[in-house]
Amino acid sequence: MQDRKYYTEANRISWNEAAPRHEKRNQQKLLQDVTHTDFNALEPELTQTLKRIDIQGKRVAQICCNNAKDLLSVMKMGASYGLGIDAASAFIEQGNELITAAHYQDKMELLVSDVYDIPDQHKEQFDVVLTTVGVMSWMPDISAFFKVIHSLIKPGGHYVVEEMHPVLLMYETDDQSVSKPLYSYFKKDPWKDTDGLDYFGHVEYESSPSYSFQHKMDDILMAGINLDMNLKYIREIDRDISNFCMDLEHQQAKPPLGFNMIMQKQG
Repeated sequence: MQDRKYYTEANRISWNEAAPRHEKRNQQKLLQDVTHTDFNALEPELTQTLKRIDIQGKRVAQICCNNAKDLLSVMKMGASYGLGIDAASAFIEQGNELITAAHYQDKMELLVSDVYDIPDQHKEQFDVVLTTVGVMSWMPDISAFFKVIHSLIKPGGHYVVEEMHPVLLMYETDDQSVSKPLYSYFKKDPWKDTDGLDYFGHVEYESSPSYSFQHKMDDILMAGINLDMNLKYIREIDRDISNFCMDLEHQQAKPPLGFNMIMQKQG
């Protein structure tokens, strides 16, 4: 294991390499779609989860916001202010284009920052902090990650999670597109990937290395509980929400594929 910054910097470089590929596939359609008042790019389960808390008029931060389409979706649900944070400047540029197209420049800002280095000025400024699919597995230190989340939330505010289920990281897809469990659920060392991050087209390309990490469900829950955050809601999901090992949705012996969660910071 290297130090934390080694991994986050490697992942920043790798995501910046992926950005033009994502842009080519998605950006033009998104630039049109975000102009609609009913734009919502969220999975239906996450929309339902967000409706369990009062989002109207609230200040929302999304960590690892990518191109900010999910944060824009939350804004369209009635949030008053949104801050998106991502280490990859290329995705932040795409996000700013979408915000401009949606005419939300007066309600939203995007910040380029390593998750672990978010400026202190943002502490306890948000009613809701959101992370969506895939974020946690990029985090070399899940406890420190939760400390960052906790620091951003106002007392009484909520952390809303949409995430691939940690059991899913046991699987890998073979040459026949069949996913099988190959890794221990209790894996300690990181995965190293140089095949690129095109999770839309699944086209492999030679990329700078990226690193992902296995965090068990108890690691995730205890990271919040150890900060005296209260678990208010959790839901496991039986369908593909991550474009990862997608065939598992149709296997008879189906593992959990995702989950939604709400934790509340004590007031």
